[in-house]
Amino acid sequence: MARIRAVAQRIIVEKMEQAHPVIKNAVLAELLAPKRIVFIVNPKAGTNLQKHIRKSVEQHLDHKRFIYGIWHTEKAGHAAELAKKAIEEGYEIVVAVGGDGSINEVASALLHTDVALGIIPAGSGNGLAMHLGYGRDVDQAVRKLNNATVKTIDCGLLNGRPFINLAGVGFDGLVAKRMKGSQWRGFMPYFLRSVEAGLSYNAHHCTIETEDRTITGKCFVITVANGPMYGYNFQIAPDARLDDGLFSVVLFRDVPRWQYFAAIPASLKGNIYDAGFVEHFNARRVKITSEGPNFVHIDGESIEMDGELLFEMVPKALKILVP
Repeated sequence: MARIRAVAQRIIVEKMEQAHPVIKNAVLAELLAPKRIVFIVNPKAGTNLQKHIRKSVEQHLDHKRFIYGIWHTEKAGHAAELAKKAIEEGYEIVVAVGGDGSINEVASALLHTDVALGIIPAGSGNGLAMHLGYGRDVDQAVRKLNNATVKTIDCGLLNGRPFINLAGVGFDGLVAKRMKGSQWRGFMPYFLRSVEAGLSYNAHHCTIETEDRTITGKCFVITVANGPMYGYNFQIAPDARLDDGLFSVVLFRDVPRWQYFAAIPASLKGNIYDAGFVEHFNARRVKITSEGPNFVHIDGESIEMDGELLFEMVPKALKILVP
């Protein structure tokens, strides 16, 4: 009997050693009840990211609290597949390591589950990560996961496609289109593409319908916001809240171009609503029709959509770790 117990204990210890890189004591591991966390890494998000994230997780993650895995994407759409695999395998936290597009892909697979989304910002914009307080540094973000708490937030749908932070039509959609596939990342290319798009984009005549209003006219930007900011601290919807069940809808009316550029400091300070060409309101459902082709983005990723655009709010749809 004693021999059977000894063999069983050895098997438990061996399994814990295989699953957990630091905690070797099976009894201690059971008492601490570490959570299973997996990092889904988009290698295209940054140079040497695969090597950096593994080293960062080894050094900065609290291994008494977490048993971890690191998986890498290999193709478009793979992050969502891996997130679904993580759910099936019993992981409690799935961390998107990449930019806003990677976050969107992972989060979309976690909607309406008990699995929480974590974020390691490794893209160019990182708007949602900045708003939540993860910062831009990978090592710092990994450390912040150790004491992060789970919060339940809303998400939006654009013609059935989920978005977590921002979606929009117009100038910012054109910027996303011009950034798509670019190997040149960071603030400067983003700024230059924005200037190019600002000088070339012509406001479209649109009709915007919500539960309680209909607006028509030429709009340079139409943003339907769940969260408040793009990357680089540009606050397009400073009053947006991730958990209030409402979109903040922000319209830039058609005015001379210099007024848009002059309002950049106000956007950085969270005062964009003070600009005379800005109109904003809350809604749970927004329908947009416009003349000509639509330049559309979902969480900063350019997508092609024709015809009517329907934005719908989905309250309390996603669990997310907040530092």
